[in-house]
Amino acid sequence: MYVNIETREVIDFTELSKLHSDPMVLFPPDVGNEALLDHGYVVLEEDAKPALKPLETLQAGEIRTEDGHWYRAWNVVPADPEQVIAAVTSNFEQATQSHLNSAAVAAGYDDISTAVSYAEEPAVPKFQNDGKAFRAWRSLVWAYAYEQLALVLAGGREQPTVEGFLLELPALELPS
Repeated sequence: MYVNIETREVIDFTELSKLHSDPMVLFPPDVGNEALLDHGYVVLEEDAKPALKPLETLQAGEIRTEDGHWYRAWNVVPADPEQVIAAVTSNFEQATQSHLNSAAVAAGYDDISTAVSYAEEPAVPKFQNDGKAFRAWRSLVWAYAYEQLALVLAGGREQPTVEGFLLELPALELPS
């Protein structure tokens, strides 16, 4: 990348090559500052890009000179709080739903919905009892999950890891 010394406009090599209609002005791909200075440009180096948190983005920052070199900084653009809330909520909801489904699969059902569907079916008491237990457990899990999410969003508790949160969920108690 290159920068115009006066305007601080940043251009790439292709744009630099097109700047002059004079066929005698050819820039090699590794052109240095000495050759560029006559045309009002210098090589632009970039600061290391900072690590980003989820949903943050980078934006080209200030251009500065230090010891004869030109550098471009990077600015971290914070994530939109609404996007963060939506992403965190979605992530925890998906993990919670997966947890419910995994428990049902471990008990021999296709998923939590299938297990719950047996709650009102009296033909096979074991399936009906399992269905009632899964239905009650599902309600307890979601009630706890949304209660904790509200606490996190209100600043009443630190956001747990997904793995740690799943360990906090009410335990499933199937009838024997």
